[in-house]
Amino acid sequence: MAFLEELKITGSIGNLSFYKMRGVDGIVVRQKGGAPKEYVKNSPTFKVPRLYMSEFGGCSKMGKEVRFMMHPVRTLADYNFSGFINKALKIVQKQDGTGELGQRSIMLSKHPTLLAGFQLNKNTTFDSVVRTPLTFTVDRKTLSARVNIPALLRDINFHPNNRHARFCIDVSLGIVPDFTFDPKEGAYKPSAWYTSMFSPKRVSSPWYPALKGSPATSLEIALTDQVPADESYSLMLTVGVRYGSPMEDDVVEEVKRAGAAKVVAIAGRPEGEGSGDKLPVSITMSEDIKEEGEKRPTVSAQSAAACTYGWHYAAATRSVESIQQSEHSIKAETAIQTRAEIANKRVAPLRGLPGSLRLQPVSVTSSAPTQTLGTKTCASKLFASRLRQHICLMTPFWHLLPDVAS
Repeated sequence: MAFLEELKITGSIGNLSFYKMRGVDGIVVRQKGGAPKEYVKNSPTFKVPRLYMSEFGGCSKMGKEVRFMMHPVRTLADYNFSGFINKALKIVQKQDGTGELGQRSIMLSKHPTLLAGFQLNKNTTFDSVVRTPLTFTVDRKTLSARVNIPALLRDINFHPNNRHARFCIDVSLGIVPDFTFDPKEGAYKPSAWYTSMFSPKRVSSPWYPALKGSPATSLEIALTDQVPADESYSLMLTVGVRYGSPMEDDVVEEVKRAGAAKVVAIAGRPEGEGSGDKLPVSITMSEDIKEEGEKRPTVSAQSAAACTYGWHYAAATRSVESIQQSEHSIKAETAIQTRAEIANKRVAPLRGLPGSLRLQPVSVTSSAPTQTLGTKTCASKLFASRLRQHICLMTPFWHLLPDVAS
């Protein structure tokens, strides 16, 4: 992707297009190209690409409905997340193992967890503003949800934007239908019961001072006038934090393009209805707690020693159990060369330099200067090695010095 830095223009010039994209600094430049439109639609060469184009078109249509159900908190996003939504729905579409290529269904209600936890922000996420996890309940039977917001304390579990004096918490709930391919019309469509009367509902908390935080509260929301005819839908719950500026007469004006939001949960089909994730009719937030008897991963002693002392220190490879190993088992697995074993290798100290240290003269012809330098270097290393060995044997602190092989 190319960017334009100095010139500030938008539009088309020849074969180049200049345009702005939300979430991207500067002007984006792209080149026009590709096969002609009619050739792509009618040529046998593009038969398989046309099938993929049809499926991606269905993902784009359903992505539009997903974003529509995020409309109450969509203004809190700081980038264009349409591409990510389409990508996630394409993954949902690939889970259909019965449909033919070009006609695979997009059943989000069978795989609702693929969008749960989605953040609408890149720079400042909702989890970075509200540090304490929220608890919630979503009920598909009553088409209702409840979000429990803990007490928020400034700089403890609440880190708002310092430029704004007021904040509130928004909760929205909407129905997202599944999309299937209609062979008669040759396009992807939702169920017949899904009409324009289906829209998201929103509930907000009062405005609180950002410097003080807010008390613990609960927000409840229900879709009383929207009843789907079947189970081919998902119930999407979103939450966001919105900022405002105080005006006259205790009126707070919302700050545009400021805040953070996320998808808290998506309630899919109930268990027994072919749901891939087998979610119940009502779902609640729960934390995964590891059992005490859970087996912990093993690490390599060589890797641990290499990270601490360097690879030269970790000469042997051993596998040890991390954390739960007792002190006795570690001593049993680690081979330590005792003083008695080293003492067996000792030899009687010599009163003079032994004959093994006396080097024989090396005769090298003048026609090979490189060979002469290499031979003398090897002889010097051998002399230094043997001298070091005898010094280690004669010093009283021999056991503190490294063992040098002859």
